[in-house]
Amino acid sequence: MSGYDLKQTADMSVAHFYASPARSQIYTELRRLSELGYVEAREVEQSDRPDKRLYKVTRSGEAALRDWLENTPTSADVIKSHLLLKVFFGNHMDRATLIDEVRRYRDESIKFTEMLQNLCSNCHGEPGSLFIYLTVGQVVGHSKANETWANEALELLESADEEFTWSSDQVSAAIDRSQLSTINTP
Repeated sequence: MSGYDLKQTADMSVAHFYASPARSQIYTELRRLSELGYVEAREVEQSDRPDKRLYKVTRSGEAALRDWLENTPTSADVIKSHLLLKVFFGNHMDRATLIDEVRRYRDESIKFTEMLQNLCSNCHGEPGSLFIYLTVGQVVGHSKANETWANEALELLESADEEFTWSSDQVSAAIDRSQLSTINTP
C-alpha cells in the first residue's frame, strides 16, 4: 500500500472519529516505521508517473500494533471545538452571527449523522463488521448529542435578553430539561 492509498483508506474509515492525518504526516510516519522495522518498503516503477513506494507491515510491525492496542491505556477525549470557543466568547460577537454559526453546526451534525447511518447500514455480514458498527454507533450518538445541544443552544440564544444574563432559576430550569443535567448548580 502506498502513502496515498493509506491516506485514502484513512479518509474512508477512521476519519469519521479520528482526525485523518495529512499526507505529509503519513510519509513521515512511514519512514519512521520503516526505520523501526515495522514496515518494509519497495519501489515500483511506473512508466507514466514517478516511481511509487509501496509499504507492507512486517511481523514486528503487527506485534507492535497489537502491543499498542492491548497495552496502551486510553483516556477521555479532549474536546477541541472552534464553535464552543465562539460560544464561550459569545458576548463579544453579534447575536445573529452566533445563532447562524450554531444553526450551521446543527445542520452539519444532522447531515453527518445521516451519512454515518447510511454507511453503517452497508456494514454487515462481513468479518469484523461488529467493530465498524460499534465505532459508527458511538460517533452517531455523539453527533446526535451535538444536534440536541445545538437545538437547546438556539432556543436559549434566541430567547435570551440583550445582556445574556441568567438568574439561578433560569439556569436550573434549563439544566433540568436538557442534557446538561449532570452539571452542578449553586
